[in-house]
Amino acid sequence: MATYGQNRRWFLKAVIVIFILVIAAGIWYLMWGTDIPFKTTPEEKTTPTELPRMANLPPPEPKPLPPTPSYSPNAPVIEQAREALREGIDPAGAVALSKTLPESPERADAAFLLLEYAAEEGHAEAALVVGRYYDPTEDGPSGSIRKNPETAHDWYQEALAGGQEDAKKYLAKLQQRVQEEATNGSRRAQALIKKWQ
Repeated sequence: MATYGQNRRWFLKAVIVIFILVIAAGIWYLMWGTDIPFKTTPEEKTTPTELPRMANLPPPEPKPLPPTPSYSPNAPVIEQAREALREGIDPAGAVALSKTLPESPERADAAFLLLEYAAEEGHAEAALVVGRYYDPTEDGPSGSIRKNPETAHDWYQEALAGGQEDAKKYLAKLQQRVQEEATNGSRRAQALIKKWQ
């Protein structure tokens, strides 16, 4: 008479055998039981005439060229700058356009729009000029941009990292000015000096 332990072992063996059979049946079905043959005979091989011919395919559509700015030279310079940015001018083109804008009361603001865009895209020369817009030691026109030594310092650092060696002299001049203000008791200047060290 079989004991409980022997019955249990036979039961486990039966379960394992059934499990193996189910796995084997699944593999057999995947390999031979579907419409896709596992191996092809020479008659079943696809002939080259059945493949789509590349010559019959239509040519790929050409990619559109970047838009050429279409602003009017008679438009206000701020509008010329905005239109160029809307139409997707590249950073180098933005810097070039900023240098050729006609003289007007809003020229500094229009140039700043173009230069800030180029600087944010990694153009080092633009970063240097944007720093000068914010630099309180610079007397050049800065339009409606408020002077901010911290922002100027950050842009000079960007320009220096991009290879603009002139940024060193502007940084030195700016740091000297802020150091003087810190010595005269300006808490903001003291905090900036501490941050820059």
